[in-house]
Amino acid sequence: MRPSIFCVIIFFIVMLDIVASGQGTDIGPAGPNEVHIGPNVIVMPLDRIILVRKDTDYCAVSFNKFWTGKTEDDLYAIYESYYQDDKTGDFTNDNVKYRKDKLTSPKGIWIPFWHRISFGSKKEIKCGPIRLWWTGKGTVYFFKRYQPEGDYGIELAPTIWTDISEVNVYDSRIKWFKYDGTRQRVNIPVDQLWEDKKK
Repeated sequence: MRPSIFCVIIFFIVMLDIVASGQGTDIGPAGPNEVHIGPNVIVMPLDRIILVRKDTDYCAVSFNKFWTGKTEDDLYAIYESYYQDDKTGDFTNDNVKYRKDKLTSPKGIWIPFWHRISFGSKKEIKCGPIRLWWTGKGTVYFFKRYQPEGDYGIELAPTIWTDISEVNVYDSRIKWFKYDGTRQRVNIPVDQLWEDKKK
């Protein structure tokens, strides 16, 4: 590969990481018991389930652990995902595909006059065939890691649930979000997430 092409590819990757790392800076990060809803990302607290929908495929994701490494720039998480491929959205069926995995974003090395490059990172949540970008803690983006920001048919719904047995994708309290570049960022306490739906 010619050096100039290699540089362009690296630059593209770095710019995507810069854009993601800057999300949510205008209102501050969500607290430990808050859900952050932004134009291109939803950030979940620990142990709360976020639902994912693409057409008639359903997925559920929850984060079990967040931590940092030697510095605050070394980001790690453990998540669980459940994928339902029979189009019913019923996560009690035996055909649900379960996954438990680790996400990593090590600090990497500094390239002078440029940006920090991280090698050995693992920044995609996997749920059946669905792949979604992760950049630390409970972040779930509406697109894959190397996709330009946009609507790819992914919908996300933060929930108050902590156990997969509680999930009902047809619950009337659920609010589904799509990518929306004009949406204002907001932090919502988990216990108020469905308040307006109950009224």
